[in-house]
Amino acid sequence: MFKEICSFELKTGFKKPATYIYFGILFLLTLLIGLASGGFFATAKSDSNVTINSAASVAGVLIGTGGNIFSILVCIILISIAGTAIQKDYQYNIYPLFFTKPISKAGYFWGRLSGSLAVAVFVFSGLALGYLTGTLLCVGKPGVGPFKLMNYLQPFLLFTLPNIILLGTIFFSLTTFLRSTMASYIFAIIFMVVLVASGAIGEDMDHKMLAAMLDPLGEKAFRYITAYWTPQEKNNNLIPLTGVLLYNRLLWIGVAVVICIVGYTGFNFSQYLQPLRFFKRASEADWNADPAKKYDRLPKVMQNLSGNSRWVRLLHLTRFEFRKALKKPFFFIILLLCLGMLVLTVRLNDLFSDAPTYLVTHTIVSMVMGIFPFFGMIFLIFSAGTVIWRNKETKMDELIGVTPVSNSLLFLSRLMALSLVLLVLYAIAALTGILLQLYAGSGTVDLWQYVVAVIRDFFEGIVIIGACLAIQCFTTDKYLGFFLSLVPILLLPIVFSFLQWNGDLYDFNGNGDMRPYSDMNGFGGDFINWPFFRVYWMGMTGLLCMLGILLYPRGKERSLKARWRLSKEANTFRFRLLLALLVLITAGTGAFIFYQQNILQDASTPKVQQGLQAAFEKRYKRYEGMAQPRIVSVTVDVELFTKSKSFHARGLYTLKNKIGQPIDTVYIKYEAGKKSRFRFLKSWLQVPATLISNDQEYGVQLFRLQQPLQPGDSIVYRFDVVYSPRGLLDRIHSEVVSNGTFISNALFPMIGYDPRLELGENKARKDYGLPPKARMAKVDDTLARRYNYISHDADWIRFEATVSTDEGQIALAPGYLQKEWKAGGRHYYQYRMDSPILNFYSFLSAAYRVKKDHWNGVAIEICYQQGHEYNLDRMIKSVKRSLDYYTKNFGPYQHRQVRIIEFPRYRQYAQSFPNTIPYSEDIGFILKVKEGPGKIDLPFYVTAHEVAHQWWAHQVIGGDVQGSVLMSETMSQYSALMVMEKEYGKDGMRRFLKREMDHYLRGRTLEGKGELPLMLCENQQYIHYNKGSVVLYALKDFIGEEALNNALRAYINKNRYYGPLYTNSVELVNDLKKATPDSLQYLVSDLFEKITIYENYVKALDYKKLPDGSYKVTLTVGSAKFYADSVGKQKRAAVNDYMDIGVFAEKKANGNENPLILQRIKMVQPEQTFIFTVHQQPVKAGIDPYLKLIDRTPGNNVARFGTTPEKVDLDPNKPQLNFQLGDADE
Repeated sequence: MFKEICSFELKTGFKKPATYIYFGILFLLTLLIGLASGGFFATAKSDSNVTINSAASVAGVLIGTGGNIFSILVCIILISIAGTAIQKDYQYNIYPLFFTKPISKAGYFWGRLSGSLAVAVFVFSGLALGYLTGTLLCVGKPGVGPFKLMNYLQPFLLFTLPNIILLGTIFFSLTTFLRSTMASYIFAIIFMVVLVASGAIGEDMDHKMLAAMLDPLGEKAFRYITAYWTPQEKNNNLIPLTGVLLYNRLLWIGVAVVICIVGYTGFNFSQYLQPLRFFKRASEADWNADPAKKYDRLPKVMQNLSGNSRWVRLLHLTRFEFRKALKKPFFFIILLLCLGMLVLTVRLNDLFSDAPTYLVTHTIVSMVMGIFPFFGMIFLIFSAGTVIWRNKETKMDELIGVTPVSNSLLFLSRLMALSLVLLVLYAIAALTGILLQLYAGSGTVDLWQYVVAVIRDFFEGIVIIGACLAIQCFTTDKYLGFFLSLVPILLLPIVFSFLQWNGDLYDFNGNGDMRPYSDMNGFGGDFINWPFFRVYWMGMTGLLCMLGILLYPRGKERSLKARWRLSKEANTFRFRLLLALLVLITAGTGAFIFYQQNILQDASTPKVQQGLQAAFEKRYKRYEGMAQPRIVSVTVDVELFTKSKSFHARGLYTLKNKIGQPIDTVYIKYEAGKKSRFRFLKSWLQVPATLISNDQEYGVQLFRLQQPLQPGDSIVYRFDVVYSPRGLLDRIHSEVVSNGTFISNALFPMIGYDPRLELGENKARKDYGLPPKARMAKVDDTLARRYNYISHDADWIRFEATVSTDEGQIALAPGYLQKEWKAGGRHYYQYRMDSPILNFYSFLSAAYRVKKDHWNGVAIEICYQQGHEYNLDRMIKSVKRSLDYYTKNFGPYQHRQVRIIEFPRYRQYAQSFPNTIPYSEDIGFILKVKEGPGKIDLPFYVTAHEVAHQWWAHQVIGGDVQGSVLMSETMSQYSALMVMEKEYGKDGMRRFLKREMDHYLRGRTLEGKGELPLMLCENQQYIHYNKGSVVLYALKDFIGEEALNNALRAYINKNRYYGPLYTNSVELVNDLKKATPDSLQYLVSDLFEKITIYENYVKALDYKKLPDGSYKVTLTVGSAKFYADSVGKQKRAAVNDYMDIGVFAEKKANGNENPLILQRIKMVQPEQTFIFTVHQQPVKAGIDPYLKLIDRTPGNNVARFGTTPEKVDLDPNKPQLNFQLGDADE
């Protein structure tokens, strides 16, 4: 009977409209993704070297669309198809027909399962077919490679098909065994928890393999094996079914098989089995034991003919639904999962994060209200369908249908009941957060944050409840309603993201732009946006609910046409009046938001921004080579008005002709736009000049001097500008905040045409008829080297500023405080710098506490938010250690002060200005530093890096050419690493350098234009930060710290405050070569001038215990060297390189490595065997064990004795799969 049952299941599945709706929506989703990725629509374009139709790209779409939340949709579809394959026989009471006929249990069970899985495969084939169609329509466009069917078929067979079998089988087996879909709902939620947990575990570098194995969908296993693939490898290779991906697929298919077998074995092919009960019900015998109890338990009927009877019925129905929802096991399971997930998140964050934050209130609130609303949404989606369709499923629909209870009462009672349940859930969430914070002892509990979070998420939840209930009323199938409920919540945001539709009015249930809570700035007074968006979306939901009331599924009428016909009775005058009121409220609120965002402001999409950049370039590119004076002195007066979130700035630039020819025209670029927040009251030169152009759309002024400015002469330029938000809803975007303002001179006028304002994406430039543009000028471009990479309109300037702020706050700027006074309720500060600085300065204001210290006459100050004292001593210690090391090795510190200033967490970075370092509250102030070996002290490191910029950038600055960041960011990285090493030892640096190499190898896979050698880096962070750390640390190790630092000191002395022509990376590398022995000249070239990748590996290892108790170690290692081009295509080179080889015992008690042998050898052959004698039992051994050289599979450098190292494929362009950082230790 298997064939007949399977055929019947297929026919039934393909007769359902829901099957084609599922398929169609999934097809349309990936079709739009494919079209948008291929440039079919008029959207902003970005450069990428990876083709959108490569196997890696297709796999990313099929398993990663929408992230973990997308799996909710997958579960809903599979529950509706596979989970109900047998359950529907019970629902429609036809199971006795099957169970009493000569049908075998095997034929019935496996036939139903096979048929339902086949239908599910058809539905999810829409994902692959949609993306295939979308990319085919884009063939010939940039970023689309040649068509290869296997690029689509293989990811579908490798990921989509096994995942359907896995989840479909589990849902089928659970529902069949327990005769209840509740088990499938619960498993779906547990499945989500596993996905989230595996993601959290995968954040830790040493546990990525574990995370890859734990992920049921295989996404993290896919990311694991392709983590270091270059664009060339992604474009030319299929996904290999090997290593951790193979183990992952086998593991979870095995889990599905086991569950399926258990489900089949436990399936009782009998009509008398009762569904699983979580709570015991009273038996019939107990019920009949005392007949009087029957009447005691019956509700007392009381007639109520008063005018308020509708309200009484509504309250009674609401109470009934509320109690029923709270008593359901589903609610308690959701609650327990939320609590468990919260504890798990806190624990995993503490275990696997290098820098967790202290559990201050906003941290706990973000965790709690990130978990509970997410699982609450799942609960609401399922509960909405349950309460709407319960009467039909329990055969009560006809009885309810003839009662004198209106559709509106039935609908509203369910809406109110689910809202109350949600409120209970959120109240428990807040209470849990408070208890957790008290247990952690991390600062004062701010109850107001919990109250605001509960109110905010509760009203957002009401919108979801209303929408889900209404959608269920629009459908004829509960599971289709589940699926459609996710369309506005999940699918539309994905589509809008790819289409770059970023309007708040169609961002379902959105709140517009809202800043996160900051301990410094609180909610910032910017909560004004929230009420307008809540009214708008609740109004929209109200309209859906009104329609839902009309189409409420009542009685036996299932079709929408029949329900619409019956709805005329509910369509009363009062109903239409309420409908009109809702339309008025929604339209009015929407119009107000539209006016604020589109009329008062420039509502700009990425595409519009690219168009403006292209138009600006076409209009003003001709002025790029025009000679311009340089700013040599800046005097500014800045008034910060934190209550109105505005500022008023008056500035004076002294402009000097520093070139050998007269200048007759001055080009001024200022912040502008048709609806700009900037209003330039005045902008003028204090010499006779004619304003020949004032383009207020693009912010360009051209002044023609009556007398050309002669070489060496100076003139004065003045400006007077007011900055203020445009409209009520624009306050959220203001650069000025209530407490913690941080603005820079980037907001002030610039002199001369700056090519960095041009459109940079070459795909987009082609659309606008512009030629390709390099990220930066060539390293030897002498014209570009006339400018430093920070500023095109100045070299080194004199600086003075007067900054005023609201009384009670401290205003800060670079320089030394000259004068301070109060007047008119404002606080004034005057600062002056006593040495030349870059044209790079900032202004900050907040109600700061100040912690002071000093180092050799240098004042150290930390301006911080009260309550953020956690790491102040650590930061001061880092400043002292940094000043000590840098002064000793690089030269004197140029200032008398180092000031660290906290600013709100809206921006996640620290930035070094002259003697002033603004520092985000989340980066260092509330980070929890872990003690112990291998732990990274992030506040200490970041502080050391920013202090290093006082030498590397603020004393020596490169020209605006390739490689300029080598002399600023990379050298600051090296400097900070050396301070870290002195503080924590060499073993303490190993994990940091492993992380840096990991980030570099991952970063090069995402390169959009082309990877370049470190010496030619074009502000590519994965190169100048991550690779730079590894390279400079390796160079130090090979030539010695003293030799390297002496070369760097000489380089600084030669280029301090020098320019133009500004120095470049070629000069620095040449100086490094002079400090390097002849035998290591190849190393400098490999590290800086080429993209060099090694494949160092262990081929075999063994040891034998000798009679004297020592151990004879035999170690065979191999090394291959490759040179890569910009897209990762590799060419093998002969190896003749020095590198380390080591043999290790068990780690020391403090967790540090315990090397028995660690020596430098020269690899002159691809593979060599070494024999050592050690006096302790060896545990592991390898080549380049501390990863000083860039290695394409760093996890196989070291192997443990007693294991067989995996064979290494040395094909230069075959991707390596199985080894990432941390594997050897696992």
